[in-house]
Amino acid sequence: MIDFLLSLSTWPGCLVAMGFTAVTGFVVYGVSYKLISKYKREDMKEPTNNLFRVVGMLVSLMLALAFSEVMAEQRTIRNAVQRETVAISDIFEVLKLYDIEKTREHLTILINYVKAVIDDDWPALAGDRLSPRVGALKTQLAEGVINLKPANPIQEKLLSHIMADIDALSDYRVIRLNSALAKPPVYVLVIIFGFLVTMACFGTYRPQAPLVVLAFLYTVFVGLVLYLVLAMSDPFQGDIAIAPTPFEYLVETLQSEIR
Repeated sequence: MIDFLLSLSTWPGCLVAMGFTAVTGFVVYGVSYKLISKYKREDMKEPTNNLFRVVGMLVSLMLALAFSEVMAEQRTIRNAVQRETVAISDIFEVLKLYDIEKTREHLTILINYVKAVIDDDWPALAGDRLSPRVGALKTQLAEGVINLKPANPIQEKLLSHIMADIDALSDYRVIRLNSALAKPPVYVLVIIFGFLVTMACFGTYRPQAPLVVLAFLYTVFVGLVLYLVLAMSDPFQGDIAIAPTPFEYLVETLQSEIR
């Protein structure tokens, strides 16, 4: 079911998730109502209300925790992307300072690296892997920089700075891969179970129109939040995936400077 939801675009996925939770919730409500109707309903209301408050509060807290967790992960990835583009821009500028004529080939490799991140790495991340072409270009760039022969202490310092930034590129790629491989929080299943218990607690009340409307709104809201948590747990798939926009702006800037 989760894989099917994530295979849909955003709006259809939201609608299917909300519809599924609404149908499931009201099925549980109907079954619970029939079971409780066999007993004295007034005797069941007080203990059920206490359970309703406790479980409802726990479900709300876990939904908030799950949503904040995936939002924090999204911020981590975006920050890593920003730091990676800064490192690439830094490498570009330092190569130009070193000797723009001797490093023109290295600058071209660096631009090709950024293009490969956009065209190869990002689609590969949707399949939970990294592009070997990007890794090969990074290795080619590192080898080219190592083969440069500094003519003075200033160029030696510049080479050391470039190599440090090149090494950092691998770290940022690993951050992206780890995020792509991440799974939804394990307690999502607990949230679903708590949601079903909450709907069962509605069974102590007769299905009158105001109650049915409130229960429906609750089910669709839970479905919406659960879908967002699941969709954002895989940050490189779907319509709300993280886009390589900073790299696209960067490659345009670098190309304009090397002409």
